[in-house]
Amino acid sequence: MNTVEVRNLSKVFVQGDTEIRAVDGVSFDIAEGEMLAITGQSGSGKTTLLNLIGGIEEATEGEIFIDGTDITVADEKELALLRRQKIGYVFQDFNLIPILTVEENIIMPLLLDSKKPDRKRLIEIAKFLGIENRLDHLPSQLSGGQKQRAAIARALINNPSIILADEPTGNLDRKMADEIMRLLIELNKQGITILLVTHEERYGDMCARKIVMSDGKVV
Repeated sequence: MNTVEVRNLSKVFVQGDTEIRAVDGVSFDIAEGEMLAITGQSGSGKTTLLNLIGGIEEATEGEIFIDGTDITVADEKELALLRRQKIGYVFQDFNLIPILTVEENIIMPLLLDSKKPDRKRLIEIAKFLGIENRLDHLPSQLSGGQKQRAAIARALINNPSIILADEPTGNLDRKMADEIMRLLIELNKQGITILLVTHEERYGDMCARKIVMSDGKVV
């Protein structure tokens, strides 16, 4: 069974008289429980592709199915619901809300979905990620690695179908980047589907499968 199916997907940006095909006719599947890396040089289209799959950007052409639902025909309300319930997003710059504690940041997707946070699950995730003693801290009181762990916890809290990780090691030193990759691989071993965007070939090679992008195409 496939968690994600991408069919003839394109994203075109228009600048004056010029069309830029940031994503150009891309097709691939991600099986349930797979860990897939998208690699390529800066500007190759990999982050745009991830944003299309995450419903953050709108496709110009093509189809994207998440658990069988075509998100390219969903309205904004349906997309928002899908992002909260099916997709966990991990950003390079963490995207934590600075005035909220780590715990409040982690449970935010649940609150947006009018769900009561499961304290037991929160503690389980925090312990696995090694931040159980940082839940009452503000993001400004955390190291870069701790911020990324909090972001991963936020991505996990809703039991998503897939985690989309956009350069999750990009703002970390080598040691902490390796640790974050180890955690993502362990999560995948637990059955979580992960799509990783990275410019680090070494991290791409750690994944079960890798696709390479250049000029908006899979090469």
